[in-house]
Amino acid sequence: MMKRRLYLCLLSVIFFTFNLQAQNFKKPLSSLSYDELKDAFFKNEGKIEIQKKYVKAFLGKAKKENNTPKIARGYYYYSLLYDDNRKIVYFDSIINNVVLPSGEKNFPFVAYLEKGYFLSKKYRYNDAINNYLKVEKLAFSKNINYYYKAKFAIGILKSEKMGEVKESLPLFWECYAFYKSQKNNPDLTFDYEASIFALADTYKSIKKTDSASYYNRLGYSETKRSKNEYLHNIFILNEGANQVLVNNFKATLDSVTKALPYIIKNKDYNNTLAAYYYRAKAYQGLGVKIKAVENYVKVDSLYRLNLVISPEFSDGYKFLIDYYNENGDKENRLKYLTTYLEIQNQFQKEYKELSVKLKNDYDLPNLVKDKESLIKSLKTDEKKYFWLIIFLIGFALCLVSISIYQSKQKKIYKLNFEKIINQTSKPEILNNVVMTQTQKKDINLSNSLIKDINDKLLNFEKNKLYKNPNISIQYLSNEFATNTKYLSLVINEYKNKSFINYINDLRVDNIIEELKQNKNLRKYTIAALAEEAGFNTAESFSNAFYKRTEIKPSFFVKELNGI
Repeated sequence: MMKRRLYLCLLSVIFFTFNLQAQNFKKPLSSLSYDELKDAFFKNEGKIEIQKKYVKAFLGKAKKENNTPKIARGYYYYSLLYDDNRKIVYFDSIINNVVLPSGEKNFPFVAYLEKGYFLSKKYRYNDAINNYLKVEKLAFSKNINYYYKAKFAIGILKSEKMGEVKESLPLFWECYAFYKSQKNNPDLTFDYEASIFALADTYKSIKKTDSASYYNRLGYSETKRSKNEYLHNIFILNEGANQVLVNNFKATLDSVTKALPYIIKNKDYNNTLAAYYYRAKAYQGLGVKIKAVENYVKVDSLYRLNLVISPEFSDGYKFLIDYYNENGDKENRLKYLTTYLEIQNQFQKEYKELSVKLKNDYDLPNLVKDKESLIKSLKTDEKKYFWLIIFLIGFALCLVSISIYQSKQKKIYKLNFEKIINQTSKPEILNNVVMTQTQKKDINLSNSLIKDINDKLLNFEKNKLYKNPNISIQYLSNEFATNTKYLSLVINEYKNKSFINYINDLRVDNIIEELKQNKNLRKYTIAALAEEAGFNTAESFSNAFYKRTEIKPSFFVKELNGI
């Protein structure tokens, strides 16, 4: 989450340095130069209607003169005025409608990059990745700076959105090595310091505390030299978070106390959330539960305000759930339990889709590219890289096999889903059991007893008494005024299933019909659906649902919502 904030800042300083100057506003807008219009546009930041006039004049002037770099810049200025889908429209205007000279260094790379970041903010991760990959492909030979900016963005998606922290480390190392070689370039100072932070934060996440401290100290020193007060305090906060891992909780509290005022001053809600989280962890480690609860509640408040949280910071909810359980506060326990489950469900959905996309569109192509490079080097030193090539090929084939398997499995799931949708519900027990000689099964029970049990089972099904989570064969035989053996024999012989499977199938069939009819029910969590169906746990519900339908309930609900 801290890296995401850094990336936002990184993008905002990509290619503009603004030295605002006083303007002669009495001059007609059409007579102003590009620089004058640009300066007036940024001088009136926050005054949208006034800014629109200047950017309109800027773009109109550029179109009249057919100045394509300025046209692209005009569309970019328009994109800065909005935080909705209009922003994408202006990015696409640059990408699709402006033919730029081959020597242009910033466009269309910046449009793809900022579009990717905006899409990531809107949780459209697959679309974001596509734009980052385009930058990486186009910029390698034309503007190497953007190549590494795209690589940095992909690293952030891996670490922040997928939890693949170790996998992101090589990407951040590449970026750090490049920016370190450019550290004397003032235009890349922030990029260099951001890459240091990415390494420090990644080493912290994988619990390599000594390495994390090394890069935190390096970042602390570099930001002090560049006088970057904001990032300077982010390194202080990150080292405080690192100290939690070595149980140096007092050092954590000291770091958070120093950094938090500057972070709040910069309206950095994500890192404010992180500061409260680590302060809570420190108090938790010191055994001061009340203070830990206070700070975890602040984390929750910031999450509710922005609806953004990373997996790293979500485990505070487990502490709150346990705390309120111990204190008998059912209302607060339910509140935080519900929020925690919602967050976990969202993580599961986002990461699954993103993982497949990155593996198919980024990891695998790069493995293939690495393999081709190794084959070339093999001509001069064949034995040295032989086993590495075999490993890469085998790994790539494994990924392809997994992808094919997942695709086939999804097709099977869809067929099973269609089968469920198209079939009509049938009662488990026939309305009448006619005991002819050919139909009668040799279970040593009288026709009248079989009919009596069958009639009671029909009533049992009709009134949906199977939804009682505590139902058992002993309980039901008592209700039917018979014994467990007779009841079990009738169900086993006439339904070809055990008592448990009979009850589970009734519950699954019923919840399927209710989900078809009730759209509100589809908003329930799997745990809530399990309870509604009559199961004691989400796991037993999922297993029974899969056994009955050969698909998971989560897949069924997702497909049902798509109809």
